[in-house]
Amino acid sequence: MNESIYYNVDMLHEAINSDRQIRFQYFQWNVSKKQELRRNGDFYQVSPWCLMWDDENYYLVAFDAAEQKIKHYRVDKITKLSICDSPREGKPQFREFDAAKYTRSLFGMYGGEPQKVTLEGRNDMAGPLIDRFGKDTITIVRQDDGHFIAYVEVIPSSHFLGWIMSLGDGIKIIGPDEVVVKMRGEARRLTETYQ
Repeated sequence: MNESIYYNVDMLHEAINSDRQIRFQYFQWNVSKKQELRRNGDFYQVSPWCLMWDDENYYLVAFDAAEQKIKHYRVDKITKLSICDSPREGKPQFREFDAAKYTRSLFGMYGGEPQKVTLEGRNDMAGPLIDRFGKDTITIVRQDDGHFIAYVEVIPSSHFLGWIMSLGDGIKIIGPDEVVVKMRGEARRLTETYQ
């Protein structure tokens, strides 16, 4: 497995340096611990822009022209990788790309659309938020002597909701409404699972 990762990383660097698109199949693991190709084995074709390391995994960050969006893929789940003759696309989208901000917003590299989420917390919870999001990407406003409101841009995945839960009763999501509803649903699901 490690050899295929090195091979993929080398080929991805080659594609990036030669300004070319790539083509590959992508798999997930099934309950039998076997590789199962996504999209029924159809090939993905994307424009590679950078490689990132997160939670002990390499990720390819690429532009998907068909969907007109930036996506990421775990390098160890890429198979049958090849470099295409087509030039890369997505230069305007990557002109303002901030890899650190992208990683922070993803929480474990789960996909989705970033949203501005409003949090309310006790003053002693400001530290964990700043540690996670960084001083320059989070807005914190004092609410009263003991509490603050914070605004973060994040993909509100179940991983993010779990992280908020791990902070206990010192912080809660107060907006937007659809994220609050999602958190209530997650809390309900956990309560039913562990009854």
